Amino acid sequence: MAEQQSFDWQELELDEMAYWPRQAQVAVFLVLFGLAQLLGFWFYLDPKLVLLEQQKHQERALKMILAEKANQAAALPKVQSQLDELNRRYSALLRQLPEQKELATLLAAVNEQGMRHNLTFTRIDWGEVEPLETLNRLPLNIELTGRYHDIGRFSEAIARLPRIITLNDVTWQRVSNESQMLHFRVDAHTYQFRAEPSRDSLSKKTKQQALPYGGEP
Repeated sequence: MAEQQSFDWQELELDEMAYWPRQAQVAVFLVLFGLAQLLGFWFYLDPKLVLLEQQKHQERALKMILAEKANQAAALPKVQSQLDELNRRYSALLRQLPEQKELATLLAAVNEQGMRHNLTFTRIDWGEVEPLETLNRLPLNIELTGRYHDIGRFSEAIARLPRIITLNDVTWQRVSNESQMLHFRVDAHTYQFRAEPSRDSLSKKTKQQALPYGGEP
């Protein structure tokens, strides 16, 4: 094996690199190659890696958005079905709210149910309209006398009417200590949409539509 030739770096001149010992040339080449790799990574590969990471992040975000949109699309038939059901219920509720022209008929229906159950009215008339957020509440003042079971059947019949009437603030007492007849008083209500007549005109019309106590419709 040939003896390794030694050299002094301080004696080497850059313009004489072609005549340097091979070990020195190889060492310089390796240093320059490593520096080129480092500069190439710093100026070329590193920006590319940053861009690649950004694109991966965008890809993950797009996949999440796509999955969310896919779930929303899959839920559309169910949501549409729920909306259709709400519309059906809304339409059914509308049909249960009396129109202005039906108030006299509704009052007559309540009066008829009372007479059918052997009750005697001492009062049945509409009160003042009470505006609510989206509806008008129409109080219906009812006072009557009758037997306990007849009053109960009358209340059930009112609940089965095609138009909504709620019974609130019920009070009753015996007509006399010896009598089985009860005096029954209830504040009933029905509802209308506020788009219908104004409060003053409605109050005037409903008062005109009140039936005589215990009278025929």
